[in-house]
Amino acid sequence: MKTIELILDHEMEGKTLEKLMKEELGLTKKQIRSAKFREQGICINGIRQRATARGRAGDCLSVCLEEDRRDTGKVLPVTGALEILYEDGDVIAVNKPGGIPCHPGRGHYRDSLANRLAAYLQEKGESTLLRSVGRLDKDTSGVMVYAKSTAAAARLFSQKEQGIFEKEYLALAEGKMPESQGILAAPIGKMPGEKLKMQVSGHGKPALTKYRVLREREGYSLLRCRIFTGRTHQIRVHLSWTGHPIVGDVLYGDGENREEQGLALHSGKAVFCQPFTGERILVSAPVPAVFPAWCREDYPEERTEKETGRKTGKEEPGWQK
Repeated sequence: MKTIELILDHEMEGKTLEKLMKEELGLTKKQIRSAKFREQGICINGIRQRATARGRAGDCLSVCLEEDRRDTGKVLPVTGALEILYEDGDVIAVNKPGGIPCHPGRGHYRDSLANRLAAYLQEKGESTLLRSVGRLDKDTSGVMVYAKSTAAAARLFSQKEQGIFEKEYLALAEGKMPESQGILAAPIGKMPGEKLKMQVSGHGKPALTKYRVLREREGYSLLRCRIFTGRTHQIRVHLSWTGHPIVGDVLYGDGENREEQGLALHSGKAVFCQPFTGERILVSAPVPAVFPAWCREDYPEERTEKETGRKTGKEEPGWQK
C-alpha cells in the first residue's frame, strides 16, 4: 500500500475529492475506483470520505493506493553489473550500457537491464513492479528511468506529456552539419521488407528532433539532441536522412570498423520532478568510451541534482547557452 497526501488550498476548496484526485494527484479512474472501496482509501484529515465529498482550505486529503503486483516476478532476476545514478522510494535511474536491451525479449530473456534490476531489488527485499519511463535502443547507452509503482509511473508519464520530463542525447555524427543548430521534422515509418529498419516516409508518423552542434573535429560533429516524439530509432533515422549518420551505426550508416566499439549515441541527461514531492531532479550519465576523448571533455561527469519546486515544462535548459 502507498498513501499520498494533498493539502488543500483556497483554489481547491469546494471541488469534489474525485476531481482533486484527477487534477491535482494525477490518479487514473481505475485507481480512484479502487480507493473508493478500500478501508481508509479516501480520507479528509484521517476520516473516510466519499469521492463526491468536498474539502476546505487547510484540509489534508489522503488516498491509499494498492500496488499492482500481478506482473511482479515475470522478469527473471539475474545478477549483473548495474550503475545506479539515482534512487528513492518511487524512482530509480540507471546508466544503461550500449549493447544491452532494456527489457527481456527474443534472444534476450536473461541478459536485459530489467533482469539486473529485478535481481537488485530482490536482494534489497523489495517486490515493487518496475515500469520504464521511455526506452532506449539496445545499442544506445545512458540514463534510463524506472518508476517503482503504478502511481509513480502514471505521474511520470503525465510529466512526459506536459514536457516536464526531458531527456537529452549526445550523438557523434559523420561529417559537418550544414547548420550549427536545427530542427529535423520528417515522418518516420517502417521500411518495407525489413523487420528492424525504419525510414523517413511520407506515410510515416510525425517525428521531430532538435539538434545543436557542440563541437566539430576530425571530420565529425558532436551533437546535443532532443526528441519531441518517440519514434523507433528516431535520432538515428533523422541524422542518416540528412546524410550524417551516427558513428558506429551498422543499420543506418556504414558502421565501418565500429561494430565492436558500439554506437555513438548516448542518453546523457534526464530532468524530471519527483512524482510525489515535486522536487526537480537532474540525472546525468558519463559519456562512454565509444565517444572519442574530445567529446567527453565537453560534457559534465556523472551527477545528480535535486532542487525543490516543479518546472512548468516550458523551459529548455541548456538550449539557450
